[in-house]
Amino acid sequence: MKKYLLALFFCAISASAFTQIPNTVFLCKYRNLPHAGDSIIKQQMEYVDPGAAGRDITWDFRTVRPVDDAYNLRYKAITSDTLQLMGIEHRTIYRYQVKGDILLHTGFENATTLMEYSQPEIKMKFPFHYGDTISSRFAGTGEYCHRLPLHVAGITTTLADGSGTLFTPDGKEYKKILRVKNLREYSETGVDSVTMRLETWSWYVKGNRYPIFETVKTATHKTGKEETEHKVTSFFYPPMQQGQQTDTTGLAEKESELGNLPAIDRIFTNCKLLPNPVESQLRIEYDLAQNATINFSLHDAIGVPKITTSPKQQQVGHYTENISMSGFSRGVYPLYVTVNGMVKTLHVVKK
Repeated sequence: MKKYLLALFFCAISASAFTQIPNTVFLCKYRNLPHAGDSIIKQQMEYVDPGAAGRDITWDFRTVRPVDDAYNLRYKAITSDTLQLMGIEHRTIYRYQVKGDILLHTGFENATTLMEYSQPEIKMKFPFHYGDTISSRFAGTGEYCHRLPLHVAGITTTLADGSGTLFTPDGKEYKKILRVKNLREYSETGVDSVTMRLETWSWYVKGNRYPIFETVKTATHKTGKEETEHKVTSFFYPPMQQGQQTDTTGLAEKESELGNLPAIDRIFTNCKLLPNPVESQLRIEYDLAQNATINFSLHDAIGVPKITTSPKQQQVGHYTENISMSGFSRGVYPLYVTVNGMVKTLHVVKK
């Protein structure tokens, strides 16, 4: 069982990667999906607090020290079209699938545990900008020691919550950093009944497919026990030690195309859903880069509108919209933002 929990711990430490167009920091599919053939060095470090979220933040990790030997993370193709691939680390195989602009986590296995997700976990949806949020439910079944049935179900939420400057343990400075936070809350039944909360913060730099630094916090509670077990750690990915395959076919054209952001994203910017997951009161913070008419519509999982705000004509500036969700059931709710007749979809997780 301990090995099974360890596998769940490390499955959240996989990463997407990121490219940068001038004056814009975001994760991009064409340069930043995990790539078959890549070999990544991960150095486990002493835990460091993730620090503040927001824009123009400075994170200084120059004094963080190694606590264990570095190890290798490798990616291999499962299918010839590379739409299915595996990441291998700590004698565990993690399986992924690419569907359009979405990277899915579909399961994992090692010597003792097999887990297949009937409802895959969304790891990333491209492109992914500062302030973007994605949420999804996931569920799966498997076996422990080839004889004990396992079941896992939960919610994962990913938010690009920070940008700024990062100082790494090797003393280098990186600017225009994008920080991405992932929150994974789930329950697992099998040998023991366990609830787990895993938070991972990842920092991305220009030119690296994978994050350059990560810090991780977990809280595990077993049914029948009073105490909750807490674990923390951090990882440094030395950029000069990363074996990343290059794929430049049509890259200039693809990046040029990605540089032309959807019209709604040039108007409706820096959106934050706070908090997300939410218990009662949702606060939507956003900027308008030009005058616009805007309204919000929150729907349930089958598409029925629950709350719709009246259209407002707003000037250039920063705005806040509050929505009460105190009477809502737990789940994931699509939030449709309409700006000058254009629609953008976000997702809100209700605890």
